[in-house]
Amino acid sequence: MQRLDGVPPILTDYNATPFVMYRKDRVRFVTGTENLRSFRLSSDTSTERVIATCCNTPVYLVFKGGHWLSLYGMMWPKGVVPPPEMRTIVSDLPDGAHLPDDIPNAKKRYAQKLVTDIIRRQREVA
Repeated sequence: MQRLDGVPPILTDYNATPFVMYRKDRVRFVTGTENLRSFRLSSDTSTERVIATCCNTPVYLVFKGGHWLSLYGMMWPKGVVPPPEMRTIVSDLPDGAHLPDDIPNAKKRYAQKLVTDIIRRQREVA
């Protein structure tokens, strides 16, 4: 997606993609849905990416069977985007990659439990 014309930067300095995760039933698109288009990197992937075709802006990523949307963090205005609580799937980074230690850097299997714990805490606060 980063190669599309006009795409705003979506990667961090360490080549990660920040997401803000919300339950699917908590997200509504009020306008612009006619511009949303989805695509998959391959026919057998369970990951669907959605972009706004009017400006080639990545909007969200969703996993087939998942209960949440991963909204691209760069869409949010500065000061409004929720602070990150963890990094997931860091085992996919190349050898020698260095991540900040300001939040948990979760491996694949641990990440699902961590996400579940965070969502549970958010429900308790709400």
